[in-house]
Amino acid sequence: MARRRTNDAGPDLSGGGVRSIQDQGRAARRRDVRTGAVAALVYVALTALFTWPLPYFFFTHHVGESGGDARIYLWNLWWVRKALVDLHANPLRTDYIFYPVGIGLALHTLALLHGVLFVPLSALLGGVAAANSIVCATFVASALAAYALCRRLGASPEGAFLAGLAFGFCPYRLARLAGHYDLLSTEWLPLYALAFLALMDAGSTRAGLALLTGAAAAACGYTNLSYLIFLAFFSLLYVAWVGATRRPRLRPVAVRLALVGLIAAALLLPLAIEAARDLTSWRYLPYPGTGRYVADLAAYVRPGPAQTVLGPRIGRAFDRDLTDTTVFPGYVLLGAGIAVLASRRFFRSRGSESRARSSSWGGSPAPPDPPCSGLGFWVLLGASAFVLSLGPSLRVAGRDLGGPLPFAMLPHVPVLQHLRAPSRFSILVVLALAVLLAAGWTSWLARVRRPSARLLLTAAVAALMVAEYLAVPVPLFQAGAPDIFARVAREPGDFTVVEVPGIDQAPGRIMYDQTIHGKRIFIGTAARVPVEKTSYYFGLPLVRPLVDLRKGRLELDAGLLAREREAAPRVARFLALRYVVVEHAFADRGVVDFLEQVLPVTRVDDDGERMLLRVSPEALPPLPWRIEAGAPESRMNFETGWSTPEETDGRPTRSPSGPRSTILYRRPSADVRRLVLEIAGGSELSWPLPAGPADVVERLKLTWAAPSPPPALPPRVAALRFEPAR
Repeated sequence: MARRRTNDAGPDLSGGGVRSIQDQGRAARRRDVRTGAVAALVYVALTALFTWPLPYFFFTHHVGESGGDARIYLWNLWWVRKALVDLHANPLRTDYIFYPVGIGLALHTLALLHGVLFVPLSALLGGVAAANSIVCATFVASALAAYALCRRLGASPEGAFLAGLAFGFCPYRLARLAGHYDLLSTEWLPLYALAFLALMDAGSTRAGLALLTGAAAAACGYTNLSYLIFLAFFSLLYVAWVGATRRPRLRPVAVRLALVGLIAAALLLPLAIEAARDLTSWRYLPYPGTGRYVADLAAYVRPGPAQTVLGPRIGRAFDRDLTDTTVFPGYVLLGAGIAVLASRRFFRSRGSESRARSSSWGGSPAPPDPPCSGLGFWVLLGASAFVLSLGPSLRVAGRDLGGPLPFAMLPHVPVLQHLRAPSRFSILVVLALAVLLAAGWTSWLARVRRPSARLLLTAAVAALMVAEYLAVPVPLFQAGAPDIFARVAREPGDFTVVEVPGIDQAPGRIMYDQTIHGKRIFIGTAARVPVEKTSYYFGLPLVRPLVDLRKGRLELDAGLLAREREAAPRVARFLALRYVVVEHAFADRGVVDFLEQVLPVTRVDDDGERMLLRVSPEALPPLPWRIEAGAPESRMNFETGWSTPEETDGRPTRSPSGPRSTILYRRPSADVRRLVLEIAGGSELSWPLPAGPADVVERLKLTWAAPSPPPALPPRVAALRFEPAR
């Protein structure tokens, strides 16, 4: 890398003749490949260092905090593989959690692309090593992508290497090792910028470059939606910059951006369809993190306590959630950015900019101006992202100083209201600063003639950056689950498992346990959960008492037990409940006593920390042909869009609460061909049902016309009834 000549503009005279331009180009490309390969090897070594001790536990431990979100992301990988390989189903929807209502995953942090990669990797390496490989690959990919971007912008290999180190191993990314696997995939930001700028600088619109740019955006969308929004922000900001500085270029740039947008939209269409369906079918509460997960101004200039070298000395946490509030870019990066900003020579527009950029694809750029000159756009990008990362109001050293900032407007913009954490814009700040570092180091190092001195100086700066970034040991936890779940996995059949705690307290853990036993579970979690999903479960007999008993809010009494003995077995039958896992810490709160008195359960295993209870399916009641709307267990059938039971002419009834309602049902027989709603007063409403198997959860969607005349009341449903074919 250090042997590369700094100026390849002149002809190379050797062997008594002049080498052809083609030979020079091939030689330059070979040098680029060699230096890139060396950089990649160094990034691999740095990944081993920055993820230590993961290399030692690569096949036995997972990355992340045991009680954090890592288990949910591991479930993501498992689910995508199961959906594609075992079920041949759409991975963007599932009823393996939130059974039987299911949930859409288009708005969840599924990282679908990671799951697709996990399929072959897990077959080759096993599940644990495959997941760790994906995590580690994001470091090398992010660093190499930033390296390639800076090389294209005209930086020397040394400058580009430092930029890759800064971007690929910055504290923002290291903080994600707590468990945010999708947010580790920052490689799509510089990769997209690389393809995007090549397309915008091309002499004519090139379909291949447009397809590559759109594909990079789509790959980003299938990994993390927040970063996809960042790419849109980058693109629109670039168009605005061109409009302000190079107006004659505005039209072709806008046309090419539109083409990229169409390609990305086409590739993202499956995800968009599922997301639109979820947003129009369910009600979502605003995400509460936008006002909390913000970048503290002081956090930009002060490292966090997790940094190994600087943390114990000057580290400071300005929020208890370090994962989403770590934004420190490093003093080397900050110093380089300030130095470049102070040097006006880097902001001269250069007439040879397009030529220099184009030549860098095939060889080494040799612009007459300072390398990477014309950095105004990157300064604008960094400054804009910095302001947005501060959130809706300014915070300094943990104190909210008030006063609205630009981010306060984003929650009112369609799509942008789903941005979860303003602090994540800081990764764009790091990318912009990395470009400035590459430009500055390329210019400053040009004064050093000896290749060995250039290499030593670059290594010294890299060592400083490693020292201020390093945060080891990274959090790890043992892979696998208690043997009890292996026993559950061995029992054939399609049924559900309940864990206490876990119904409402530790969804990440029960989802990870599901990757071992492979059976369906109640509830779970996702990045965005509709209100209707959680309210469904917490209104069910059996489930609600388990939650309250776990919390110590409920005492067992004769009235409760009498009601639950009637309703709980019907709920267990409808939800296909087969096993309940109860930790001993909660057995004393009446959980086990309650289950043994209301369900036909037997204790089949106990490992000293938890006991396993098995529900006897043959002892549960058969599926009913008629369901009273006022019965406590009827909540499991009247899924969404229904009122709570109310008296009508002496009978408990339910009414539609909106224009759309849904009913969940299991046919008591394969002969069922009609579902009938009995209306208070003697009338009926009925719907034909297509042929289908018995004992499978199905959903009937109902649309209600507005009552006519308006004072008329909606139908009061007294019961639901099945009728066989006639």
